[in-house]
Amino acid sequence: ELDQAFDAFIREVRGLVPFDRIAIVLRDNGNAQVMAVAGAGSDEIFPPGTTRPIAGSLLEEVLRRHEPVYRRDIAGAEYPEEQEFLDLHLRCRLATPLLIGTQAIGMLSLVRREPDSFSRQEIELTALLGRLVASAVQNIRAYEAERKTVEELRRLSALRADFVSLVSHELRTPMAAVIGSARTLQQRWRELTPEQRESFLELISGETNRLATLIGDVLDTSRIEAGTFSFRFGDVDLGELVRDSVATAELATDEVSVRAEVRDPLPRVRGDAERLRQVLMNLIDNAIKYSPAGDAINVRAYAEDGHVRIAVSDNGPGVAREDQRLIFEKFGRVTSGNTRPGTGLGLFIARSIAEAHGGTLDVHSVPQHGATFTLQLPGPG
Repeated sequence: ELDQAFDAFIREVRGLVPFDRIAIVLRDNGNAQVMAVAGAGSDEIFPPGTTRPIAGSLLEEVLRRHEPVYRRDIAGAEYPEEQEFLDLHLRCRLATPLLIGTQAIGMLSLVRREPDSFSRQEIELTALLGRLVASAVQNIRAYEAERKTVEELRRLSALRADFVSLVSHELRTPMAAVIGSARTLQQRWRELTPEQRESFLELISGETNRLATLIGDVLDTSRIEAGTFSFRFGDVDLGELVRDSVATAELATDEVSVRAEVRDPLPRVRGDAERLRQVLMNLIDNAIKYSPAGDAINVRAYAEDGHVRIAVSDNGPGVAREDQRLIFEKFGRVTSGNTRPGTGLGLFIARSIAEAHGGTLDVHSVPQHGATFTLQLPGPG
C-alpha cells in the first residue's frame, strides 16, 4: 500500500514539476535515511533504506535553513553525494524541507539533467509539496507505530493465554499428586508399610514445594510489574553466596554434580543477598533440570574489568539462537522441543533482579553444546 501511494504521488509530482530523479530523505538521529526514490539511478544510487551521515550533506543545509535550497549547477560537487549524481549526468538540484509546523524532519529532492532548469514558480510549488509530504510522512509514522503496537499487544495476548493455560496445568499436576497421596494415606494408612507412608509423604512435600515455587514466581512477577518488588541492599560476599548455593544444590540432587569455582580475591558488591541467591539458585536449578544424568554443572565467580561475574554452565541441549531473547521475556516459552515443566517466569524474574542491581543477565549457547548464563554486577566504587 505504501509503495502504491508513493507511485501515485510521483505521477502527480511529475505532472506538476517534471524531474529526472526524485527522493524523500528523512532525518534519523544523526543520519540521512532514504525513504523513497524514483527516476535515474534509483536502484543503484541511494536506493530506499540507504543511510548516510547528515554531516556535510545537502540535507544538513536544508534542515539548518528551513527553506528550499536550489543548486543551479552541481558541476562543482559541493556536497559529497553530488558526485554520484554527476555520474548519472544530472546537473540541477532542488531540495525543499519537510516541515511539520516549524520542525524539519527531512527533505524532498528533485534533480534534473539540465543546469538551472527550475523556475521560481516550480521552486515555490515544490516548497508547498514539501509540507504535504511531511504531513503524509507523519501519518505514515503514526500508522506504523500503531501497527507495531497492535502487533505487540496481539503477541502479548497470545503469550498471556499460553501462560494461563500453562499455569493451570502446572497447578493441576502437583495438586492432583498431593490430593491423591493424601487420600491414599487417609484411606489406607494401616495397610501401608512405613516405607510406603514415607514415600507418599515425600511426594506430598516435593509437590507442595513445587506449588510454593510456582505461586512465588507468579507473585514476584506481579510485584515487578507493579513496581513493588522489594530489595534490601547491603554488602554482599558473592564468593560465600556461590559456595552456599552450590552446596545447597548438591544436597538436593544426586543425578548431577555441581561445582563451585571462586577466583579469589572476589570483591564485595552492593546488593540484596537473598535476591541474588534467588537468581543464582534459578540458574543452577535450570542447569540441573536440563543436564543429562551423571553430568557436571560448573559455577564460576570472578572479577573482570570492574565487574563481578557469575557464570553457570551446563552441557544440556542448549538454547536456540531464536529463543535466546524469548526466554527472558514474561510469558516467554522456547519454540523448540527442549522444554521442561515450569512457568517460564524464572529467567524474567532473574533478569529483573540483575537489572535492579545495575547489572545484566545474558546467555551464550550453541544448540546441543550446552549453555552458559552469566550474571554481571558492577564492582565496588
